[in-house]
Amino acid sequence: MVRIRTRISVTGFNEAEVAEGMPYFRQYLRERPWLIEPKAQWNPQETRLLVKIETVGEDPKLESEGVCDEVWDCAIAAFRFSSEHIAFDILEAQPVV
Repeated sequence: MVRIRTRISVTGFNEAEVAEGMPYFRQYLRERPWLIEPKAQWNPQETRLLVKIETVGEDPKLESEGVCDEVWDCAIAAFRFSSEHIAFDILEAQPVV
């Protein structure tokens, strides 16, 4: 088993929604011990939330799909959003060297 780093982009939130929900989002990610070193950062220029998480596994594709599900769960619980469309995109799923 190796560490797999997954990076996810989440779009559809505005800056006010992110500012209000970010503390809860980070807390919810930290409450999942299988998510190693979760980091979340708002990029105001691209109006997207960038999330980076490591997990332990063998298959980067499988790990990234699981991480994306966890990020989705946490985001839906943490943020009040006005958009009808929130998009979650896996940007990277690579073994940590």
